[in-house]
Amino acid sequence: MNKTVPTENSEQHAPAEANVYVGVYRVLLGGMLASTILFLVAIVRALLRPEFVPLTTEWIKQHYHWDVILRGLMSFDPPTIMLAATALLILTPVARVLVSIYAFVVDRDWKFVAVTSIVLLVMIATVSLGLAGLK
Repeated sequence: MNKTVPTENSEQHAPAEANVYVGVYRVLLGGMLASTILFLVAIVRALLRPEFVPLTTEWIKQHYHWDVILRGLMSFDPPTIMLAATALLILTPVARVLVSIYAFVVDRDWKFVAVTSIVLLVMIATVSLGLAGLK
């Protein structure tokens, strides 16, 4: 029996079906690792520079503007870094769906392109209705 040991380059030679989920795996792993690193940076920064964060409605509304977020990221503001980490963690499944659609198109698996596109449309509709204030 001739067993082959998988190598780093073996995914290039694997059938297209086996490679469908490589991109999805990498997106999920990358998003999770990046958000975890951001959370760790924010926690360490908060421990080094403790401050009171009120989390009142007014404080939150003041911090949900692009210029405030960019300034907070540049100054390593812990709540802003945690906000960015949370947003990245939330957007990771959206990126997974987009990569899945691309992988299914490459494989010409139109049934799964349709199903995954419907999932993306449901995600978009949910966010849109939430932004519109519908519950």
